Amino acid sequence: TAYGELPFLAMPHMRLLITLTVIASSASVNPEQLHLAFGSESSAILSYATLAPTTSHTLSWVSLSSPSMGGGTTPDTRPFTQDANKTWFTHTGTMSNLVPNTKYTYWLEVDGVKSANMSFMHMRQGAPYKHLIFGDLGAQCAFSVCSACTSKSPICDVSSCAANVSAGLVSETADADMLLHLGDFAYNLDTQDGEIGHQFMRNIEQLAASNYYMVSHGNHEDGSAALAHFIERFRNMPSNAVPPTFKSANGETVNSMYFSWDLGLVHYISVSTELWFGVTDNSSTTASFLSWVEKDLEAANKNRDAIPWIIMQGHRSVYCSCDGDCDDAAKIVRADIEPILFKYGVDFFINGHEHNYERSYPLYKGKSDRSNIDPKGTIYIVSGAAGNNEMHEPFTRPQPTWSAFRANTFSYSRMFVYNSSHIHWQQIATDPTQFPGTQYGQVIDDAWIVQSHHGPFDLSSAPSGEAVSVGDPHPSRQIDHWWPLLGLEQAEGQSTEQAIADFRAKSGEEAWVNKLTELREWAQSGLGGHGGMVDGVPLAMVKWEDVREDGSSDGAVFKWKESHSA
Repeated sequence: TAYGELPFLAMPHMRLLITLTVIASSASVNPEQLHLAFGSESSAILSYATLAPTTSHTLSWVSLSSPSMGGGTTPDTRPFTQDANKTWFTHTGTMSNLVPNTKYTYWLEVDGVKSANMSFMHMRQGAPYKHLIFGDLGAQCAFSVCSACTSKSPICDVSSCAANVSAGLVSETADADMLLHLGDFAYNLDTQDGEIGHQFMRNIEQLAASNYYMVSHGNHEDGSAALAHFIERFRNMPSNAVPPTFKSANGETVNSMYFSWDLGLVHYISVSTELWFGVTDNSSTTASFLSWVEKDLEAANKNRDAIPWIIMQGHRSVYCSCDGDCDDAAKIVRADIEPILFKYGVDFFINGHEHNYERSYPLYKGKSDRSNIDPKGTIYIVSGAAGNNEMHEPFTRPQPTWSAFRANTFSYSRMFVYNSSHIHWQQIATDPTQFPGTQYGQVIDDAWIVQSHHGPFDLSSAPSGEAVSVGDPHPSRQIDHWWPLLGLEQAEGQSTEQAIADFRAKSGEEAWVNKLTELREWAQSGLGGHGGMVDGVPLAMVKWEDVREDGSSDGAVFKWKESHSA
């Protein structure tokens, strides 16, 4: 089929920066953007928004199995004043005296008007526990939410996904125990004076109003207004940080820059890796986190008989292999984080930031072991490919020996915690720009991690070699969206740069330029990425991911020959 005849859901990959559709604000006292957070063994915390002033709020809940088990509370109200020419309001309410393994119905009453009923399971008992993990999810191009989410609109709410619930995150939440978002929201929370943030939270409500939605702070929440959005929208996190509060441009409230919680046999630690890059209120700093996390991990290790697994998660990478992000920035975070992970036997470090997926073998100081049986070092996982309008991240360098699997396709992670010794990890493809529709929701990576000796790692047995050697009959695995576009055989571990170089060497420069021209023209025709205006909204020109030898791919484009320039 010619590219010009392909529908969006079968289009080949291209890196696109797409202008967001303008969302009109509609001030309403109706509660919206509901999302739950795990509070404790006996509590859950609801956060929501109203877009106009209100006078009274009541949050009520009741057990479905025992109507005598329930309660009510008055949620708080905080005005948000960082969007131009408007004020709206965030609210949080804690549902208390909850009993584990109990399903609850809850509802809101605002100014005398009752909301629809919502329900959730509090701390389901009985393994395996299912945790859904993803990073870098936008309002637009939210491909992992459901197959109906596209680049054409930032609206991807429950009505958008109603006919598309057989795959994607919407198909998983009914039996999931938690959602974990590894930073970078909406693209961005403060875009269009917060209207894109509002729409993103409306989109996510179909997942998060009935399940715990836990988060960490990303670099797209770094600016003054964006940081205020993050802090205020997610002040329902179960913060146990020192200091306990964080001051943004909108004022002082709960500190969600770092915190920890226990759920489903896992002790989770959330950290803003932006602390290493100057995002601070001068009280929550890199130093304050490092002091706090040592105490947190000391306590967690004393409790490993009850909660054996420890996972630290943030936004930026400690290890990755796609491009320049994996050099200086990763090394800065790694210098402080890696020794702590090793000292306290942290099983996984999981992050987003790179718009791809990568799973390492057990790793320490660049050395790795092939076996996932009783790992002697931390396993590092990048899962930043949930989908957003910055599109994919290319692999501009060969796959390193410590990398077990990597893919630059849209996807999210599914983690099953079976017991104290077994975790089953899967990566789920959600890429409409590469796969045919029949492959949406398919598993592309599948691994078991078995750890029977939880606790601090031992330097004498730390990984000291290379998990995958040159010429290994069982090499590391990789999916690169350029291979089918260029008609190449799969070359495991090959960088995008090398795949393109091979195509140019085999087929010639003219064939390469024709390939790029064909893809660009198809994208401009099929996605409207040709510039101009639609309904008063400017459309972006299609831009391609860069594969230059220096690896500086962020925001760059291919250098077209003059005769083929846009």
